[in-house]
Amino acid sequence: MEIDSIVKEEFWRSVGAVYWIAFIAIGVLIMNDYLPIPISYAFPLALIPTVAHFLLMVWYRRKENLVDPNPASILRHALGSRRQRGERTEQRRAVVEKAVDAVLIVTILLIYLSASLTYAISQVFWFPVLIVVGILLARIVFTDGGVQRITVVRSVVFYLIAAGLLLLRYVVLGYPVAPLLQAIVLIGIVSFPILYIWERRRTSEGTN
Repeated sequence: MEIDSIVKEEFWRSVGAVYWIAFIAIGVLIMNDYLPIPISYAFPLALIPTVAHFLLMVWYRRKENLVDPNPASILRHALGSRRQRGERTEQRRAVVEKAVDAVLIVTILLIYLSASLTYAISQVFWFPVLIVVGILLARIVFTDGGVQRITVVRSVVFYLIAAGLLLLRYVVLGYPVAPLLQAIVLIGIVSFPILYIWERRRTSEGTN
C-alpha cells in the first residue's frame, strides 16, 4: 500500500482512537462475562476492528478523493453520494445486497452457535456453515455490482473478518484461542506478501 497523507492520517486515527475504543468495548464484554476469555485477549482482538477500519477508510477516501480527514466531512460526503442518481442507484442496490448477505451471515452463525450451546450438536455441522458463510462473505468483500474485484486490500479485509468469525466461534464454544491466533498470524505473514507480489505483477502486465 502506497504511503501518502491519507494512509498516515487514517493510521494515526486508527491507532489513537479506534483501537482504544475497540479495546474498551471488548474489555467491558469480558469483564461482564459476555466473552469468557482472559482480559489480556482484548489487546489482540481490538486489532481486528482497528485494521478493518483503517483499510476501509483508506480505500473509501482514495476512491472518492477525499482530502479532508474530518470524520464529519467524510460522513456528509457518504450520505450526499447516496442521494445522487444514475450510477449511484446501482451502488445503493449493491449496498443493500451486501447488507442482506451480512444479515444472513449473522443469522446463520447465531443459529449454529445457539444450537451448539443448547443442544450440543455435532461439530461436523460447522463445515457446511463455514462454506455458506465463506461464500456470502466473499460476495460482500470481492463483488461490486456483479463484478469481482480481487485485490490485496480486499483480501486482507476478507481474511480479518473470517479470522474474527473463527475467533468468535472458539470463544463462544470454549475452545483454546491462543493456538488459533498463532495460526492466523502465521498464515497472514506467509500469504499476504505473495498476494502483494502477485497484484503488483498483474498491474505491471496490465500497464504494459
